Amino acid sequence: MIGDLAAPLLGWVEANGRWAPLVLLLVAFLESLPVVGLFVPGSLVLVGAGLLVAAGVLSPLPVLAATVLGAVAGDLVGFRLARAFGPAAVRRHLPRRYRRTYARSLLGFRRFGWWAVFVGRFLAPLRAFVPIAAGLSRMPERSFQTANVASALVWAPLLLLPGWLAGSATALPAGSGGPHAGLVLLAIAVAAGVVAFRRWRAESAPSGHLVRTAPGAPTVPGRPAQG
Repeated sequence: MIGDLAAPLLGWVEANGRWAPLVLLLVAFLESLPVVGLFVPGSLVLVGAGLLVAAGVLSPLPVLAATVLGAVAGDLVGFRLARAFGPAAVRRHLPRRYRRTYARSLLGFRRFGWWAVFVGRFLAPLRAFVPIAAGLSRMPERSFQTANVASALVWAPLLLLPGWLAGSATALPAGSGGPHAGLVLLAIAVAAGVVAFRRWRAESAPSGHLVRTAPGAPTVPGRPAQG
């Protein structure tokens, strides 16, 4: 049923190309919202938008920018809502037998928070719930936002690329976006992926400090050594 919504929406976008960026922004935004995202055919619509880019119906950069902005905004809303209302709601309504599991989940998210937000963008069933977990775990907003933006910059072109490749392979009408559109999408995805990888390496690198818990004890990373 969800897939049936994509075809008429793409037909409307094709007939009203100037509104396409706004429509795709809303689609990416809604797909990233908690619960709502489960009922929005965002991935199918974006793959179809890639076909329209290959056909020359849509320009790649406005479509890409709108998709990235919608995805970033949707995740930010979920994160902010979880930070504002989530912890109190969990304390009130979570059954006691699940509280230990909940606490362990938050600890795990705090450990892998940045990378969990980045990777979660690509896991369709979980995508709309990752910002909630980030908000509940009190992840610093700056860290969340860097992962949010970096993942959206990779996710959006990777979703548009399959449609563009399929459209190019079937020799869509002349005047199409040609190879340049695909190269732009691929270059942006690769560049954002490199930035994300460097961020992950920086966060996972050891601090370099050594500690002695007692005279003669072995040193461990974490605090300055005691003399």
